[in-house]
Amino acid sequence: MSQSRLRNRLAVLILVMVFGFSAWQVAKRHLNSSRPELVEIQIGHWLLHTGMREAFDAAITGYQKLHPNVRITQIPVPVRSYAAWTRTQLAGETAPDITGMLTLNEEMISRNFLPLTPWLDKPNPYNVGTDLAAVPWSETFIDGLSAMANLTPTSGEVCGVTLQLNSVRLFYNRELLREITGSDQPPVDFAELRRIGRQITAYAERTGRRLVPIAGCGPYTRQLFNTLLPSQTQRLTLTLSPNRNLRVTSLELAGLMLDGRVNYDTPEIRNTLNLMSDVSALLTPGFTQQQRDEAIHAYLQQNAVLLFAGSWDYAVLSQDGAFTTGMTPLPLPAADDPQYGRFTLGPVSEAAGYPEAMLGIVRHSKHQGVALDFLRYLTSRTMAAEFSRISLRISSIIGTPPPPDGSNLKPRLEGELPGFTTDFGWFGADHSSNFFQREIHTAIGRNADVPAFAAKLNAGLPRHLRDDISRHLTRVRGDVRRLDTQVAFHFMLPADDPARARWTRHAEVQHLRQLENLHYRRYTAP
Repeated sequence: MSQSRLRNRLAVLILVMVFGFSAWQVAKRHLNSSRPELVEIQIGHWLLHTGMREAFDAAITGYQKLHPNVRITQIPVPVRSYAAWTRTQLAGETAPDITGMLTLNEEMISRNFLPLTPWLDKPNPYNVGTDLAAVPWSETFIDGLSAMANLTPTSGEVCGVTLQLNSVRLFYNRELLREITGSDQPPVDFAELRRIGRQITAYAERTGRRLVPIAGCGPYTRQLFNTLLPSQTQRLTLTLSPNRNLRVTSLELAGLMLDGRVNYDTPEIRNTLNLMSDVSALLTPGFTQQQRDEAIHAYLQQNAVLLFAGSWDYAVLSQDGAFTTGMTPLPLPAADDPQYGRFTLGPVSEAAGYPEAMLGIVRHSKHQGVALDFLRYLTSRTMAAEFSRISLRISSIIGTPPPPDGSNLKPRLEGELPGFTTDFGWFGADHSSNFFQREIHTAIGRNADVPAFAAKLNAGLPRHLRDDISRHLTRVRGDVRRLDTQVAFHFMLPADDPARARWTRHAEVQHLRQLENLHYRRYTAP
């Protein structure tokens, strides 16, 4: 047989196989649609980190073995486009039956997601045979789903569950750290971190090796600052908290600054800028322009000894590195630190962690019961342990063991109250935060000038604070109007309707919002 004829027959064979496979897929779909007992649901999420899709696949396979009439498909969407994708899907009522709630606000959640409150007081049936068998579903979560309740404070409804708890850690290359310092033990406080940083810099200069102490990038550095810098405002929080609730919010700090009670010359607040400048010297030059993947790549290529990142990165760091990765909480200034110790109270508790993988059931789902049952299976002790093992993440379910070699990812349960940040991130329209970030170059790098940075902030920030307060109060007044309607609606319900009693909660929140509006509107005047 000639070579030309063989190629032709091979091409025909491939064509027939492709056509046959396509025909089978169409026939299978038609067969499935003709089986009324078959239920198909989808789960949409943004969790594309190493191990997450595999963990969802394992959960889906396990559930389908128990329920052969159910077919579940996951739809992973890149995080950069997830917000727009979610809103588009919800608006068109085409969102997956179970949809992740990343970036959604209270209005979007209340309008589009099914409240789970009626089922949260009952035990999870998939916990039978464990010590959680008789525990209400909500109480099987480490935070009691308080993070989910915080997403819908005015209604008090819980519309979703969380699968995991995130933490932020300082990861380090054990072998490289030992080669440079003689020990593979991580720094225990900020002073020791600076000392190790100097050793790494000296080693790089001596060997000519391209090496920095900490691989940095824009997004992760803001998290680093938000973890490290509040150590300097811990004591100030105790005396400055306007509501005496041991907190100072961005709105409250804006009011305090506009009243002239504090500014960036206040010793504690100035120290946050000094600390930011000092830790920036340990990071990759030009870190503000770097992205997450670049920082991780630099660490994996051993161009950096340490990396500040999230627990969600542990899987790729442990699996893709040609070395052993260790981890430790970010070292904070010790009480005896001569420069940064006098204002700190000590390490901050991570008891609540950072809840992750928030999933809820959309109202337009045709199979809400199956979606609810799958969520209960997904958050059962047995499945949570398997999910954690595969994804190398910390589960949000009480008593679930950490992933292999990942015990240091667990949130630190003991510690002090946190201080507050001074960069006004995620406040109002972000005018103040953007101004802070535009001028931050003054305080970092070889020519860092912290006093000049503080002077710029003191002079230029007030007008941006007023703009952000104005934008914040616009949202507050919208909340007040919506709450007015909700209170009135409750009084229209029958007297014996259990939901009628909730008017007091809405009224309380309405009064708090109105008080906030009345108190802070004086700052919006020029």
